[in-house]
Amino acid sequence: MNELNLQELFGVEVPDFAEIDERIDEFTRRLENDPEQVFVKALGPRERARRSIPAATMVAEFMMRDCVAAGRVDDDGVYLVFLHVLYILVIDDHVDVELSPTETSATELSAYMDAMQQACRTATQCPDDEIARYIWTLTNRLRAYPAFSAFADLYFQCLANMLEGMVQEFRLRGDPTLNLDNYMESARMSTGSNLGLTAALIILGDTGLAAQRDRIDVVYDIVASIVRYANDIRTYERELSEGNITSLQLAAKKFGIPTDRFRFNLHDVIRIVRALMLTDVYDLRDCLEYVDSEDGLFNTVLVHAVLGVVSLYEKADFHTLGIRGDVTLHGEGAAGQLDAPPH
Repeated sequence: MNELNLQELFGVEVPDFAEIDERIDEFTRRLENDPEQVFVKALGPRERARRSIPAATMVAEFMMRDCVAAGRVDDDGVYLVFLHVLYILVIDDHVDVELSPTETSATELSAYMDAMQQACRTATQCPDDEIARYIWTLTNRLRAYPAFSAFADLYFQCLANMLEGMVQEFRLRGDPTLNLDNYMESARMSTGSNLGLTAALIILGDTGLAAQRDRIDVVYDIVASIVRYANDIRTYERELSEGNITSLQLAAKKFGIPTDRFRFNLHDVIRIVRALMLTDVYDLRDCLEYVDSEDGLFNTVLVHAVLGVVSLYEKADFHTLGIRGDVTLHGEGAAGQLDAPPH
């Protein structure tokens, strides 16, 4: 699948990566000067998450583009979406890079994740853990939006599902019985796309969609599936080197390609996964006909989320998008410089 396919299917322009160069500087400064230094502190020791600032900026900007143009979302709202995207990358970094199944059990990780999402449900008890404090602070900022109460249950469910998906992936690392269907069950959730979309929905304030929860759930599931397939196509080499399993190996297994022929038949495997992703794209286009958002704005958020992420993965990934030379994070607890690769 390429950008032109999606552009034609949804009738929208693909993102212009060069246009957001200035916004990277702006959001970096906002992070540094944010009254809550927890965001900078959580990013500081996590190089992969820090390197994701350019990509997170692009995704947040593109997702909310039409909402901003319509005067329904301001810069503070886009910044909150940006912080949600970064949170997903911070917690992903923690699980994938900082934890080892030989030292941390899935039960211990599950308890950690449960405590994190339970802390977010209470506005008063600030957690001690840095990553938990990040999402707790972010959730409290969302509480200031009038639509929060209408979508609080959805937001907390999306958070719980994402964290549980990450636990399940951690539990299934190296499991020889894993198949494509049960992999995708947890892999869809762990993308975190549903959490970012619900934050965008709260910020947009389209409370009429609260009555369309079943339709939203279906659309969210499709979006997450597209995001996962796009991610796996781009990052399978890194995942293989880290000993992880992706949809590519499991699709090969499902369609009868032997493990020892995986690399030889890689072109065919990628074609299979692209076909699965394209099926989801057509399903999304059809399902969006039944999502009745105010002025169609949340529909544009959904489409732009898909197009933005898929376009990103056509060029790089969240950790390697080389829009510019460098981004340096300063601030209390910050560490390291973002040396993005060249074009």
